[in-house]
Amino acid sequence: MTKKTLRLTFPEWQGGINPPYYAGSHILDLIAPKGNNLECAEVPVKTNFEEETPVTDGIAWKNELIEQQKMAYEICKMKDPDKIIILGGDCSVEQAPFDYLHGKYPENTAVIWIDAHPDFSRPADCPNEHAMVLGNLMGDGAPEFADMVKHPFRKEDVIYVGLAADHMETWEEEYQKEYQIKYLTPQQLDKNSDALLSWIQENGYQQVLIHWDLDVLSPDDFRSLLCAKPHIPPVSYAVGQMTLDQVIRILKDISGIVNVAALGITEFLPWDIMRFQKKLGELDIFKK
Repeated sequence: MTKKTLRLTFPEWQGGINPPYYAGSHILDLIAPKGNNLECAEVPVKTNFEEETPVTDGIAWKNELIEQQKMAYEICKMKDPDKIIILGGDCSVEQAPFDYLHGKYPENTAVIWIDAHPDFSRPADCPNEHAMVLGNLMGDGAPEFADMVKHPFRKEDVIYVGLAADHMETWEEEYQKEYQIKYLTPQQLDKNSDALLSWIQENGYQQVLIHWDLDVLSPDDFRSLLCAKPHIPPVSYAVGQMTLDQVIRILKDISGIVNVAALGITEFLPWDIMRFQKKLGELDIFKK
């Protein structure tokens, strides 16, 4: 029987407290292949970009994020796909699709988190909910968001790929010591994907859910990243070290040995396109 794939555009930006994620998601939607057998849907997201950021229970835009997650859950339930492609938005877009698919595949399912950052924090650490999403999926993170997760993942079934392990925040280091989530550095995957493929095969996984935060890429190789915004000083947070070719090779290698039930691509920020669009909007000829 042919498996049904949902191509879900989810331009959530509030989790990263960064409106450009909204435009980045839609541009990603324009350029990502649509294929012939994909069913497309979009999660409605509020666009009150100019409002002052509300912080509730330590979480920025908490109420909006909860409502948008509920809508994402409803779309997944209504469409009932076997596979999901998620085009974000910030990293918080992975919660509903990954939880839904874990309900469909409760056994022998792994999460591969391709990201420079662990995305495992709590509201006391920072207000950005996109940094809590993996914690939510494991029954931790932000309490009300974690409560929405009906099929939480075990730490043993999660692996980080490309983690900047030597540049984590203090609280991230503490959580890593507590949970001991396995990780592979960019250097370990530099020449081949063997270490990751061995982990998949040795644990007998039959399907994987892949989160790909583009910030795992080096700004020397790929420029549509938060850290590569023009005219800003060097950033203090961890910056990715992988190349686009490396990540694509890893994704191809994974799909060669196991069913990829989800691929989420997040935090695409093509600064030149967004800036150009905004500047063109200042010209009178486009307003008449």
